[in-house]
Amino acid sequence: MISITDTNALPRLLQLPLELRQHIYSYLCPPSPISNPIPTVGITSVSHRPPPLPLLLSCHAISSDITSYYFSNASWKLIASHAFNFYRIDPTLSNFASSRLLKKIEKVELVFWFDGSLLKSYPSLKTTTYCQEIRKRATRACEILATAPELRTLQLSWVDSTTQEAIEDKRGVLDALKILDGKVRFEVGVLEWSGAQAEPERGDFEKKVKGLIQVAHPVAAF
Repeated sequence: MISITDTNALPRLLQLPLELRQHIYSYLCPPSPISNPIPTVGITSVSHRPPPLPLLLSCHAISSDITSYYFSNASWKLIASHAFNFYRIDPTLSNFASSRLLKKIEKVELVFWFDGSLLKSYPSLKTTTYCQEIRKRATRACEILATAPELRTLQLSWVDSTTQEAIEDKRGVLDALKILDGKVRFEVGVLEWSGAQAEPERGDFEKKVKGLIQVAHPVAAF
């Protein structure tokens, strides 16, 4: 955000202390998830409402300040799942790769989604093939994210509605993250499994997933 030196040369909003400006911006850009924020780009959702257009158009200095605040707080969600009839928007993430958004994003949530209903509907679809497709999608996403100059944090979420396959059999999907080792801070996000709705199963599930991430990427922060 803008560092104030000569306050008289700045718009009145930017003459306010940083903490107060951030409080104002938090009101204008509240946590309010928006699905498909960019219609042609394969971003599933963004965590915060974008800055009001009139404020962005008011002057360059204000626009720059609130935009900086927004991107330092907003988290952009990408989902890695089996591509069968799922990725109708930006199926290869080529639009995301060429988007101006890529130059500004600082936080991304990558969701590994294991859809149990799909496996039940297509018994011939084996877990190995299914996980390979998820890893392929995640690898493509991480290759693109590796070019994002401002990316600081990658939050890893694991949503699993399968009930028969062992968690350890899916560890290969985490290989997609290797290209980002040492470049970003890994954090654990949402961990959900339909077979673990209550303790102690839920605690065991979370421990296993965190363990897989930690083994694959020792620099991960929990």
